[in-house]
Amino acid sequence: MGIIIKQIKQFIASQKLGHWLLILLFCCCSVYINYGLGLQAYFSQLSGTKEYFSYVMLYAIHSLFAFVSYSFFYNNFKFWKQLGFVVLLFLSFLIFAFRATYYGHYELVEDLSREGQIRINQFVFNDIFRLLYLFIPITIIWFFTDRNEKPLYGLTFKHHKPKIYFKLLLLMVPLIALASCLSDFLIYYPRVNVLITMKAPQWKQWFYEILYGMDFISIELFFRGFLVIGFIRYVGINSILPMACFYLSIHFGKPIGEAISSFFGGIILGVISFHTGSIFGGIMVHVGIAWLMEIGGTIGNFFKTLWTE
Repeated sequence: MGIIIKQIKQFIASQKLGHWLLILLFCCCSVYINYGLGLQAYFSQLSGTKEYFSYVMLYAIHSLFAFVSYSFFYNNFKFWKQLGFVVLLFLSFLIFAFRATYYGHYELVEDLSREGQIRINQFVFNDIFRLLYLFIPITIIWFFTDRNEKPLYGLTFKHHKPKIYFKLLLLMVPLIALASCLSDFLIYYPRVNVLITMKAPQWKQWFYEILYGMDFISIELFFRGFLVIGFIRYVGINSILPMACFYLSIHFGKPIGEAISSFFGGIILGVISFHTGSIFGGIMVHVGIAWLMEIGGTIGNFFKTLWTE
């Protein structure tokens, strides 16, 4: 744990104060626009190509702002002249926007479902398709660009020390317990409540939780793997802040506390993946937090029901 704290301190110190302040100001403004002015509500009314390109712009603004501000503060514009950097950066926006807005697999699930199980199955199996929408293109990119130089963007157990990440998870327990007392958290979690409301079979509720956790494997592969380890060749450790800003933007629509914490959590996991070259620590923490939030939401809603009766 001491090693991780030291690495995080070194990363914080490596970034100029003005750069930190500008990034934090940008993130605060972004959170206010999305939660205070209701930009996410506007996005929810869109569909088709309008929705897709709106999300492309959302992700691009957050990532590009961080990269451009880095260039100005450190007078480093060389990486913008590298075609590989520019292509991979814009592919990242296109890939994740597809994952966020495409639901064509609903038709396949509908064709394979019995009557009365269509909406249930669409909700249960949605995450496995979302995993594939990230895993497949990132694997293709790795195959043609990095397969001779590194494992699939952090999918290696080398330098992976599980005990450290169990300690990080334990540190999150009191924070999740506190969040479980907040109304906006209890409205959103546990996600399995959607299936309970639809009276889905219990085995499908448990299967959903497994697939829900698996989806975060692809999230770690994309953000801490592709966007950090994959971009080291271009900007080194300075790939972490743009990744964290991008990561913040995908949490809009979730409870505001979760969105804010995602920025700082993204930095921590980014620092870890940068130094270890592995994303398995991030997978452990991310999947663990996701399931702890499901448990916290279940317990919180249980006591909320008792309190209101």
